[in-house]
Amino acid sequence: MGMKETVAQLAGLEVELINRIWGCVNEEEDAFEVISRQLVEKPDDADLQNFINHALTGVLLAVAYFRFRETMKPFLSPEEMGAAFAKMTEAKTRNVIDHWHAPPEGQAE
Repeated sequence: MGMKETVAQLAGLEVELINRIWGCVNEEEDAFEVISRQLVEKPDDADLQNFINHALTGVLLAVAYFRFRETMKPFLSPEEMGAAFAKMTEAKTRNVIDHWHAPPEGQAE
């Protein structure tokens, strides 16, 4: 198998992995939000489900970092990429935390 075929196959596998991960997240979105809210309210009450959700989050971050690096290669040096990704994930984390602390839809504060 040549380089082009290998790259095409790996790209296809990457897309399949991302689609499977997002499929899992979409299927369990409500449960993920409930568990995330519980974790924010009682961080010491971690259980297996929380561990699984954190593992899934880690996989998503790894995929996101890989995609970010590939996308930003023409624009950033390798030294700049880590800091840029950290800034991006910090901003996203703040958005997610704000969402977790917001009352669930349909509930008053």
